[in-house]
Amino acid sequence: MNDKAFGKRLAKESERWQQEGWLSAEGRQAILADVATRQGRLSWPGGLAQMGALLLGIGVLSWFAANWDAISKPGKLLVIFLALSSSHAAYGFSMTRGLQKLAQGMAVLSVLLFGAAIMLTGQLYHIDAHFPDGIALWAAGGLLTAALLQSQPAMLISLGLAALWTGYEQFEYAQMNWLLPGYLLLAALVVQRQGWALAARGCAALLLLWLTGWHAQSWPLLDDAPQAHLRLFALQLLALAGLWAMTQTSRQPCMRTGGGTLLAGVLSGTFALTFPDFVSAYNEQPVLDPLWLAGLLASGSLYTMGLLLLARRQVLSPLRRYSGLLLVASFAVLVACTVLFSYSGSWPALLWNAVFLGMMGWMADVGIREGDRAIINQVFGALLCWLLARYVDAFWTLLDRSLFFMAGGVLLLAAGGWMERRRRSLLARIPTEEQP
Repeated sequence: MNDKAFGKRLAKESERWQQEGWLSAEGRQAILADVATRQGRLSWPGGLAQMGALLLGIGVLSWFAANWDAISKPGKLLVIFLALSSSHAAYGFSMTRGLQKLAQGMAVLSVLLFGAAIMLTGQLYHIDAHFPDGIALWAAGGLLTAALLQSQPAMLISLGLAALWTGYEQFEYAQMNWLLPGYLLLAALVVQRQGWALAARGCAALLLLWLTGWHAQSWPLLDDAPQAHLRLFALQLLALAGLWAMTQTSRQPCMRTGGGTLLAGVLSGTFALTFPDFVSAYNEQPVLDPLWLAGLLASGSLYTMGLLLLARRQVLSPLRRYSGLLLVASFAVLVACTVLFSYSGSWPALLWNAVFLGMMGWMADVGIREGDRAIINQVFGALLCWLLARYVDAFWTLLDRSLFFMAGGVLLLAAGGWMERRRRSLLARIPTEEQP
């Protein structure tokens, strides 16, 4: 559940508890105040401080670029040292004066100046190195700054730099970035310790980018065969589902928030598998290679472990328990079939469509049980995308283009009206939430 929805629901429920005599007025106010302090909020002072740090960093970089040739080598080193020292001193001064937002801006400035120092030092000594290595060093410095100064904005910049580093390595140079898992592990430890929800989402998004980059490589086993890349994609989905389940067992809310980004990746991948052309095997022969079996065993073990840990923390009715078991088993079986066998025809896509709809139904049930309107709205948005995709698949080649768009317009109007009524009906079953 998101923090805003939880705060609203807690305020309404605690009012009823106070009326029943279960909670005193002072206790209720103390609880609400504690929850309010834990919820991240955007503020104009914080936004202005971050913007000021960015503008100052850009100005410093521009000044260096315009006057670099006129400065002697010792002067250049002194300028670099003074710039970094000044930003850290300004951070310490802001913290001692209780200016938290300004201190975060100084932390951002420190990361930006560290990047400038890397580039200027490389230019000063004519260092010839692999270009992404400089970005990797910049990202590592940002991670260290975020950990020492306890700055989530600095962590977000570091994650963005790590994404740029990974993008260059895996998509531009077609080389696997095997150092990124180590970076992600260190970043996750810092994020978990500090409880940064937004940075947790960034870590999950960076992991998804890294896994996507696997398909830009030339693997000897894959040999650029579509079915081989499909097998790898299915294994990644299975492993991601297991990681998501593990994050939901964490005691840290930020880790569960980051797991939501992993779940979005799993749902997006499952949605891609609902397209018949995407899961076509091109009549290839089955490849029961030991490496594929080992990959399935590793991903399946992670998937099973995560679900077992999650099941121990969930208290469900028998119907929900058996429905969930059927859904997770169907997902695993389809992944195993995709990895171990080749097939032709449209029936695999039909099965993936059924699993995707099952996932949407399960999420809608979770949204109702937890009173989270955001989940309900996301489910109906995903269903609308699914309906549009299936319409295009079914009728794009069968109807005249004008009829295609006219029929599609009528269908979408009817489906949109029906889905909106169903959405409001489901939201009405959440008594503690206000209607949109």
